[in-house]
Amino acid sequence: MTSLITGITGFVGAHLIDLLKRRGQRIAGVDMWPAFSIDGVEYAPLSILDTAALTRFFAHVKPARIYHLAGVSYLPDADATPRNALETNILGLVAILDAARSSCPRARVLVVGSSKEYGSGVASESIPETTHPQPTDFYGISKYAAELIGRQYVRQYGMDVRFSRSFNHTGPGQSPRFVCSDWARQIAAIELKLQKPEITVGDIRPHIDFSDVRDVSRAYRTILDKGEKGGIYNVCSGTPVSLEHVLGHLTAKCSRKVRIAGTAFKSRDHKASPRLAGDNSRLRKLGWKPRFAIEDTLDDLFAYWMRELACRKPTS
Repeated sequence: MTSLITGITGFVGAHLIDLLKRRGQRIAGVDMWPAFSIDGVEYAPLSILDTAALTRFFAHVKPARIYHLAGVSYLPDADATPRNALETNILGLVAILDAARSSCPRARVLVVGSSKEYGSGVASESIPETTHPQPTDFYGISKYAAELIGRQYVRQYGMDVRFSRSFNHTGPGQSPRFVCSDWARQIAAIELKLQKPEITVGDIRPHIDFSDVRDVSRAYRTILDKGEKGGIYNVCSGTPVSLEHVLGHLTAKCSRKVRIAGTAFKSRDHKASPRLAGDNSRLRKLGWKPRFAIEDTLDDLFAYWMRELACRKPTS
């Protein structure tokens, strides 16, 4: 069986490749990088807006599974350039589905959405998929619009499209633009004496539902293997953790005393702390459950940055 991954060079793509290769699957992928070479992966540098090129590549590799990961995935980028986010995340999905409908109409397609579809007005430690989405930023709007379009392809054309609403995830290989990876990178740099022992943070009171990227990859495979056509699944740990806990766990791994700057509040005062987590019971009914505790994920993320930065450290 062939699985095709859009956005294959990205954070989740790398872990999904590892998972699918262990299951003996043939893997194909598309992304914008001009070159990408991993054993066992057939790659094409294509825009997800180029329906004709996608159709030709899909017809060539004949995927039975399509994991649609590509798109604008960083919320500040979407807010800075909303037209690009809306075009990429909405029309990009249309191109993917049209290419699949023409060349591999029986393929199962996973459309990766976001918890941002629920909107900032929802604050709960157990948000089910039945919660009506009310996105409040361009990123969430683009993801919810894509989901609505995908559901129409199910109704109108009978395609087997399935949907995730993915909450925050982190782990080895994540860009330092995201909070856990940023802190892990900085603390690794402090440990290696590449940075002075100080980091500046914002509000660390919020409680966030973080999943390990390896659990997320398994969730995506599970949805396509065992989920329902047209089904929507929260991909989340179900357990919110405070950013204060994340920061404390990472700083404790450093042998140097780390000064934390920029916190303009009492760290023990959690009365106004936002808490947001998903209900993953629908996904659990498919046989999936998280394997990584947040502490294990942070340990692996810190170790990743220690390896990465040690390679860059100048020798004396």
